[in-house]
Amino acid sequence: MLTRRAKLLKDPGDVRIGELKPVIPLVGVPWDWSTAGRPGARFAPSAIRSELLSFTPLSEDLGCLRVGFDDLGDVDVAGGDAALTGSRAVEAARKAMEVARERGVPAVFLGGDHSITAWTARPFVEAGAAVVVLDSHYDLRRPSEGVTSGAWLRELVESSGARAFVVGVSDYVNPPYARQRAKELGVEVISRWQVAEGLDQVAERLREALRGSEVYLSIDLDHLAQYFAPGVNSPSPLGMSPQESLAVIEAVASSAKVVGVDVVEVVPQLDPSGLTVRLAAALLLRAVHMAIARRTAS
Repeated sequence: MLTRRAKLLKDPGDVRIGELKPVIPLVGVPWDWSTAGRPGARFAPSAIRSELLSFTPLSEDLGCLRVGFDDLGDVDVAGGDAALTGSRAVEAARKAMEVARERGVPAVFLGGDHSITAWTARPFVEAGAAVVVLDSHYDLRRPSEGVTSGAWLRELVESSGARAFVVGVSDYVNPPYARQRAKELGVEVISRWQVAEGLDQVAERLREALRGSEVYLSIDLDHLAQYFAPGVNSPSPLGMSPQESLAVIEAVASSAKVVGVDVVEVVPQLDPSGLTVRLAAALLLRAVHMAIARRTAS
């Protein structure tokens, strides 16, 4: 007997995310031409998709996720052309946002290096959303020439006036001027050490600041210690733990309406074990599930 796809586990009740009704719009942005570190994030969208769809929908505290991902495909990247790729990504993000609003779910984006967030978050910011970033880096650079994924947040804030929060900024991975530039731009920063020393206080601070807001959440996997996420563009030796990340995500989703989520800076070929890709997919899924559960509860 022949089958279209081999399934070794013969359990008809074992439903996976990829088998659920496709409702949550998902867009890939396989761009990493802005990477000054270790390239390869262009290969992440397909890898993360595969892991994401392989999970089961059951969460022990949130229950079963009832809807799956409506894959709208990848942005047509023009290699080396940030302006053209960016315009296409903004257009795709605007379409995904419209679909997500109609369906009452967040839109999801798979990067790519972190510069993609300047494009995918733009329609949401223009509609009034704040930006919350999990990242070891400030990403507020002003390069003298060329492009870098370390400048996207400055560009977004300067061009749109976006209200921005960066959680997880770590030691020895940022330029000396970064803290002062954050103050000048009005970007609120919560360091990795503030998280370690007072996670409950950090969570409450985010809840107070974001309560009632719409939020675009960007998850840069390099906010995690490289022990947990070795396959990233710019690894962080002293980064956060996944448990701390989950607490921050819960604080955001419990107080604000999460309208968009992305995951970025994953470089699959730098982690042959697949741990980084799978962790990226799990954090993304948790953020989306929590956002939907909180909307349903309210």
